[in-house]
Amino acid sequence: MKPRRDNTLVSLNQLSRLNFSMRTYYLFLKENAGPVFFGWLLTFFSSFGQTFFISLFVPFILDQFHFSKSVFGGYYAVATIIASFFLLQFGHRVDSRPLRPLTIQTILLLLASSIMLGLAIHPAMVFIALVGLRLGGQGFMSHISLSVMSRYFSADRGKALSISAMGYPAAEMVFPLVAGLLLSYWNWHVALIITASFLLLIFIPIRKLNLEALDVHEEKEEVSGKAKWAYFKQLVTEKPFWVLIPPVFAYSFVVTGIFFFQYVLANEKGWPLEWYAMCFSGYAVVRLLFLLYGGILTDKLSASKLFPYYLMPFVLGLLALAIIPGKIAALVFLLFTGVSAGTSSIVTSAVIAELYGTDRVGQVRSLFSMIMVLSTALAPVVIGFLLDQGTTVSQIGFGCAAALGLVTINSFRIRLLKRQQVPV
Repeated sequence: MKPRRDNTLVSLNQLSRLNFSMRTYYLFLKENAGPVFFGWLLTFFSSFGQTFFISLFVPFILDQFHFSKSVFGGYYAVATIIASFFLLQFGHRVDSRPLRPLTIQTILLLLASSIMLGLAIHPAMVFIALVGLRLGGQGFMSHISLSVMSRYFSADRGKALSISAMGYPAAEMVFPLVAGLLLSYWNWHVALIITASFLLLIFIPIRKLNLEALDVHEEKEEVSGKAKWAYFKQLVTEKPFWVLIPPVFAYSFVVTGIFFFQYVLANEKGWPLEWYAMCFSGYAVVRLLFLLYGGILTDKLSASKLFPYYLMPFVLGLLALAIIPGKIAALVFLLFTGVSAGTSSIVTSAVIAELYGTDRVGQVRSLFSMIMVLSTALAPVVIGFLLDQGTTVSQIGFGCAAALGLVTINSFRIRLLKRQQVPV
């Protein structure tokens, strides 16, 4: 196949002509409010299975069940890995099943798992609940949202993914405040169950939205088990997989590992926690801005053109973490990380649709999602081990920057790829 070098690199001239007007989003939402709101709802309520939400209740779980941090970390890692394999097994259903019942089943799984964790009286209940939370929240809710947005939208795929992904930061702002308020009045069991009851609110819009319009309307047989695994085998033997998967794994691994131990790192670097919290607010703002800009960039230039570049700000942030002394390092690290955090989910979801098409986008994304979820399970274990062995923050920053630098160089091989023919 011939390289398409003239089509895939981003020029400064192209960037200078981009119009970042919010009117672009206004016009898009005016025509597509229902489908995009559905995507946003799922990412927003996926928070019940995300690490940031579960971590709010970890101190109480450790205290009640007398878990050490390492034991609970092991529980969490194994539960996440199991959930990732369930996602791989069943993720293809978004390509053929009606969306409404599939979404309702996922919501009920998440609600039941949240209530089980709130009622837990034995470590086994905690473990089963964690599997359900990770599968329903970080797994299926996110998977359905991003798969449907990638499939339903073509010309405006970037904007659809951008707005849908805003559910993540919105939830990060809302649910810690809600949980914290409830914890000030009730014990963690009651607080968790009351917070989980917010999931019931999603049934109001789900009932009214025209989800049938988002279904696959052509007759498609559900992929058999043998054919499904044969297709996965084919995917991992092709070049596009080995261009796309290293950034997906590496970004999720490094950002999870760093943020999981962020206050340990802040203490070692001598950053006051108040200063770090303020810098983290800056990270959230930058992430939100680049969620918006990333959507427009993707629609104007294509995800394939942006793909080799989206990790570069994160690499610069890690180098700042390793090299720059004093408090300014926290600001530089978090602001640059926010750029990559804002564009990552948009670019990676859109590039899968561009290279593999949309016929089996759910099945392809399930493999990528499984590997991403697996990386988030391994990261705290590996980074925690390095810290226990006396590895410094600067050494971790250098090592991660070097690894991501190599991954970024490999990403430029996307110029040599063409869209894959997805077998029926």
